[in-house]
Amino acid sequence: MNAMGAMDAKVFEHDRVHMRVDQGIFELFRRNRIIGSYRTPLSWLKVRAEARRGGVIRLHFGNVEELDEPIYASTTSSRHLLHTIEIQTTDEPLYRAFFTELAQLSDRPTAP
Repeated sequence: MNAMGAMDAKVFEHDRVHMRVDQGIFELFRRNRIIGSYRTPLSWLKVRAEARRGGVIRLHFGNVEELDEPIYASTTSSRHLLHTIEIQTTDEPLYRAFFTELAQLSDRPTAP
């Protein structure tokens, strides 16, 4: 915490992905040829991991329908999700650890 009592920003950077939470707002940026970002209140954040062939996982970002939904879980469908990034399967534990931290900050679960 800083002197004003506000929590410092949580930042995750890996490869071409930058994620941060500051003052209750989650932001996702990725460095690529197409400018793309995603921003939502942390309490609305939903991330679903979809395993793909070739050692790739797609992370789909969207907004929850119920505020007690897990932040992070596996999925077989990307319907109703707003933004997608692809990561290497070997990097998934790094991302999962960050989402687990965010779940604790927002008093929400992560799926087993």
